[in-house]
Amino acid sequence: MKGFTRRVRDLDRALFRMLFGLKWAPLTAVMRAFTVAGTAGALWGFLAALAFLFTGLEPLHLLIPWAAVAASWTVAEGAKYLFDRARPFMWDTEIAPLTKTPSSSSFPSGHSATAAAGALTLSVLYPPFAPALVLAGVLVVLSRVYLGVHFPFDVLAGVIIGTATAGVVLAGASLVA
Repeated sequence: MKGFTRRVRDLDRALFRMLFGLKWAPLTAVMRAFTVAGTAGALWGFLAALAFLFTGLEPLHLLIPWAAVAASWTVAEGAKYLFDRARPFMWDTEIAPLTKTPSSSSFPSGHSATAAAGALTLSVLYPPFAPALVLAGVLVVLSRVYLGVHFPFDVLAGVIIGTATAGVVLAGASLVA
């Protein structure tokens, strides 16, 4: 088992170095903007509120994304205490993150959890906007690795948490509706 764990860790670190090594000033600005907007699910809460106001004031269209984002953030942040994984810049002191460095555990990514939950629930509620919502979610997720504050498997775990949480919230909402 140790050999498998070591190979997974080494793959994660190699993927990190590859993605972190892709630097282009215009992309860095975009990634910083998406990482800031994605903090604590703010982007998704704002988009849900905006859509709610402009599409008929349906309470569930506001509550579903908010509940999914809040639940996914809570699960991801709680899980950080179970795993206590060092962030990339702590693992390798030669890595200089391109954004404010969080002090919490690296695994799983809360930004990625809320991005998946927000993008998925809003895409289900507003299908015409799904491509833009998914793109925004992908940019939030990738920004965390690009900026040097998460390993790829951290963001993958966050996406899994967000997707599962969104699925549970959407299923529960379908019972209420």
